[in-house]
Amino acid sequence: MTRILDVARMHTVAWLGQLAWPWAIMGISLGTNLLIFASIDEAAPGKNTTGGLASLYIVCALVAAASITQVFPFALGMGVTRRTFYLATTLVNVVQAVAYGVLLYLLNLVEGATNGFGIQLRFFRVPYVDVSNGLLQIAVYAVPFLFLNFLAIFVAVWYVRFGTNGLFATGAVAILVLGLLIALITWQGWYGDIWQWLSSQHQASLLVGWPALLAAVAGLGGMVAIRRANA
Repeated sequence: MTRILDVARMHTVAWLGQLAWPWAIMGISLGTNLLIFASIDEAAPGKNTTGGLASLYIVCALVAAASITQVFPFALGMGVTRRTFYLATTLVNVVQAVAYGVLLYLLNLVEGATNGFGIQLRFFRVPYVDVSNGLLQIAVYAVPFLFLNFLAIFVAVWYVRFGTNGLFATGAVAILVLGLLIALITWQGWYGDIWQWLSSQHQASLLVGWPALLAAVAGLGGMVAIRRANA
């Protein structure tokens, strides 16, 4: 465990990219949205909803991918095993997700207490994603970090393992399979059944349960792929 913690500290060396940039970009997004909606005098009440929060998740996913393409070769050069590096990377991303989930929940409370920063802006309290239970709200914020980060890590590991051609080939196969699946659903007229199934799902299942399962699958896939990855 000590070895894993030591390797985990490698990710904090580049703290500017790991910590500062994701929140800086989200802050810019928040500031921009505040200026835009504050300048709209006739904005309908309750309609000041923005998806700017997604910027934090996107940048964090990019940083997670960079941890494989940049930190992984350095770790191997320092004699770190692939298994130890991946476990350390997993630990960093889990701790990050929980910490960010708590911080976003606190910002959610601030937004609610200030009536959307005085202009009824819904930046952190996005409809449907905003829930009444505090612990569930933290999980709703945290789990998508895990899903997107582990998906990005898996893609990065796949790139390191098979190169550009392998990544593009895999993407082409994924697009083909997705296209065939959509064609099958359209042919069979399953859209109504799928929508009914989604509508019957509990909010916690859609926002936490299924993303957590997909994150676990992506995480395990990355662990298997990195065993043969070369720096």
